[in-house]
Amino acid sequence: MANLGKLLVVCVDRDNDLGKKTGINGPVVGRKNVLEAATSLAIADPGETDANCMFAAVKKLDELKAEKIDTEVAALTGWGKLGFKSDRIINEQLDAVLKKFSADGFVLVTDGAEDDQIIPILQGRARIVSKETVIVKQAQEFESAFFTIKEVLKDPSVSRTVFGIPAIILLLYVALGSLSFQIIAFIFGFYLLMKGFGVEARVLRAFNSVTESISVQRTSFPFYVGSLFIIAFGLITAYNKYTTTVITDPIIDAVSIAQPTYLFIVLAALSVAIGRSIDLIHFKKAYMLRKYLLTSVSIILLWFILDAGTLVLLRQADLNWFLTSIIASFALILVAFKLSELMNIKKRVTTLLIGLPIYSREGILLGRVEAINKKKKSILYLNATTNKKLELFRAQFRLKSGKLVYTA
Repeated sequence: MANLGKLLVVCVDRDNDLGKKTGINGPVVGRKNVLEAATSLAIADPGETDANCMFAAVKKLDELKAEKIDTEVAALTGWGKLGFKSDRIINEQLDAVLKKFSADGFVLVTDGAEDDQIIPILQGRARIVSKETVIVKQAQEFESAFFTIKEVLKDPSVSRTVFGIPAIILLLYVALGSLSFQIIAFIFGFYLLMKGFGVEARVLRAFNSVTESISVQRTSFPFYVGSLFIIAFGLITAYNKYTTTVITDPIIDAVSIAQPTYLFIVLAALSVAIGRSIDLIHFKKAYMLRKYLLTSVSIILLWFILDAGTLVLLRQADLNWFLTSIIASFALILVAFKLSELMNIKKRVTTLLIGLPIYSREGILLGRVEAINKKKKSILYLNATTNKKLELFRAQFRLKSGKLVYTA
């Protein structure tokens, strides 16, 4: 058998059922600890598949040890809601585990496709030697139609469609009367369009990201709260215009009612972008500021084009104005791209690199940037193993996804 080096058996609970149901938070490392955590979870919820996944990980650990392979087992937990925050927590836990057990490869034990999202995170550190999926055998009563429907309705995306859409229709009917049928058809059609093109998921991710970022412990707090109020003001403005508008042409009148909300939506988006920029500086991710600068400019230009198109539709401007707005927006976005290059730190050595982690090409954490030398175009970092300060020149590393990768 080829020498596989040190292997880490990994199982992942991305939505942190372990923490929510037992109070045990990851990372859980070692055979004894993982067994105790799995037992606690199985007692708290006998139907929990994550418990079976942890038991399977321990079984795989025993099999590898029987083959005289240097192996350890770890259970990683994410956060209550799946997404970026969950994966960020898993990244941090994995780094903590690898500091204690520097694995040369991973054996991934998973209970389904959702936890397969961990694969890119693992591959960023070392190779995945093996992957096993645990299939839990269900009892006959669990196969009943009632249980299936009940479990499906727990899915937020399904419950939004089954309960959310009818609720909106009923509320609109009560609020708007007979006219509501046209508005309902428009909203429902718009929703299906967003759903069909995958826009709904992006909007929800953006909304969840904003709500998760709202914290009184962040200096960006006023901007996030302000964006919510700006959206509310826009909706109130649209409603007030609707109540004072005599409907003659449903499409034209709907566009006329919506037009005042454009500015509020843009201001809310810019408020969020400012808040995000402040967070990036606070969390030492200033290398992403260029992205938010371009996003802010794009939002303003989108508003400019959309407003011009609306004026043409309402016969308040001619088509030449709309074409002029497109050409002007194109020129402005080119200027914004050129100016944003000044904020691009991928090819430069700047103080914005201080604090970023440094990894080897194999995904092993080497240390964090502690200082820079602009004249020599180099960085200084404290080696995580030897505790010695080492120097890397610009040609020896590259910036990738918020970390520096040693390439020499």
